Amino acid sequence: MLNAFLEISDYISYYLAGTSRHGLHSPFVYNFADEVLYQSSSMNFEMIEHQRMLMLQSKSKLNHTTLSKYTSKFTLDAKYGQLLQRIVEFYKPQNMIELGTNNGIESNYLLSNSIIQDFPILSYNFQLTSNKLDKIKAHTNSEFANYYQSNLFENYFNTELENQTYFDLCLIHGQTDADDFWNFYDSYKSRLHTHSIVIFTNIRHTNDHYINWQQITNLPEVTASVELFKMGIVFFRTEQKKQKFILRY
Repeated sequence: MLNAFLEISDYISYYLAGTSRHGLHSPFVYNFADEVLYQSSSMNFEMIEHQRMLMLQSKSKLNHTTLSKYTSKFTLDAKYGQLLQRIVEFYKPQNMIELGTNNGIESNYLLSNSIIQDFPILSYNFQLTSNKLDKIKAHTNSEFANYYQSNLFENYFNTELENQTYFDLCLIHGQTDADDFWNFYDSYKSRLHTHSIVIFTNIRHTNDHYINWQQITNLPEVTASVELFKMGIVFFRTEQKKQKFILRY
């Protein structure tokens, strides 16, 4: 009950501090808000949400918890998943990397343009934080194959990181600890460019994770940051004046 109260209180504080697209003084971020954030997705995500439902109902053990509890605690709401789909559709990243641990829901949203619309992706890379979470990977691949009748996800999963010299989009799952969080960023920032997008999930998982997010937005190479309560997005546009935005979502 206390945790629920704190989350509601945190959301109210975020909402009061945030703004909508109106009043934005950055043409680039205004365009992001107008064309991506506050648009609706036209695709059907019933299969992905069916996968989520099965995971929420699952009795499978997962280390010291269950797949159901893990999914409930760490997986982003559908509206954030649909936002991932729209980001990929609008900015058309060709080389993407996903870092951290998750149950595959966000991954499926990230790849949904390629699978449903035959959207071209040159490379998609995934790196787990721990071999102990192989069970998530195995379960996710199985569910993905069952619902999409496709082996695309498994093929993307096995793409070699060493072959990629740059990344257009990087998704970092925020429930990792601080060391992993910074190790991920430090390891791959040299492969980012002025039009790269880095998305952080669960930036409010703990106070430490939110501090990590705030420190990321203060980095000199980050010229624009957008905070969306549970999700944070940073841009590196050299032509952009450094600005921080909290947008209601």
